[in-house]
Amino acid sequence: MKDGVDHLASVIAAHLREWEPSPPFVELAVFGTDDAAAIAGTLNSFCLQVLGARVRQGLFHQSSIGSVSGIRLEDGRAVVIKAHQPERSRALLAEIVQIQSYLAENGIFAPRILAGPVALGQGLAIVERFCDAGTTADAHEAEVRRALAGGLSAMVTACERFVPSTSLEPALLTSACDALWPKPHSKLFDFSATSRGAEWIDELAALAREQMVPAGRRIIGHSDWRQEHVRFIGDRPAVAFDWDSLCCELEPTLLGFVANGFCADWSCADRRQAPSIEEARAFKSDYEEARSRRFAPDESRLCGAAFAYACAYTARCVHALGADERKTDGTFQHLAWSERARLLDL
Repeated sequence: MKDGVDHLASVIAAHLREWEPSPPFVELAVFGTDDAAAIAGTLNSFCLQVLGARVRQGLFHQSSIGSVSGIRLEDGRAVVIKAHQPERSRALLAEIVQIQSYLAENGIFAPRILAGPVALGQGLAIVERFCDAGTTADAHEAEVRRALAGGLSAMVTACERFVPSTSLEPALLTSACDALWPKPHSKLFDFSATSRGAEWIDELAALAREQMVPAGRRIIGHSDWRQEHVRFIGDRPAVAFDWDSLCCELEPTLLGFVANGFCADWSCADRRQAPSIEEARAFKSDYEEARSRRFAPDESRLCGAAFAYACAYTARCVHALGADERKTDGTFQHLAWSERARLLDL
């Protein structure tokens, strides 16, 4: 077997090749380099300093908004290191750690935090216990959909105690202020340079934004709560990941965003990533049943507008990559194009 650092470097290099021909923006922002060996060496030094053990093996490496590395240490422990880009503040990450730790202690899906936030590269990192319990499940199946909706409701209820004092930010899609779109979540997506041909998506987004009138209570929840981030044992969620997606948001807004994305698993290229509008409506109903209360009319209008805006945003990201998937069933562009007259009525 390769030396531990060399093995980790090979795992990192394999992921970086997936970014080609684009640069690996996240690694460059976090580590200041796209050299896999250098990144592996930095992670090894971090493990020795913070966790007291060197790297034995790389388990996985992925990057999207942050850089995530699964590592087996020489003392046998398996850990996950989430390295954040420099703009993520220590105060924000410390609150995420506080809430995730509370959820883990109370058996609500979250892995246990081992360290952090602590300096790594050019930003900060959080270390959590590696958990491989359960398997992914298909959220197009009614039982899985209901379990995801119920899990989101349970999380929101558990986090109620943190809402009055929270400094968590709202979800990405409500951070646009007066602009039509927020800053995209990745440098892969340049909306300004790809506006041609996207007029129909922009029109849908503008209509949705006009109807996103505040309503409902403010909650803390997981803004990227979807199939890919949740592992199931049987038909029940066992553990979930990506807790830096915690946000403080109006409940109908968050539910509309999650109803748009709950079926997505971007690690599987050959699946229907988008829900049908009937599935999204069922997810909303499942959530309402789990919390034992239906949304008021103004809350439902906000939920539908948020759903339509989230669908438009995802379709706009696909357009920015040069794709036209309006005729491909199961894609967000197809959902936005074929159901644009009904999207607001969730």
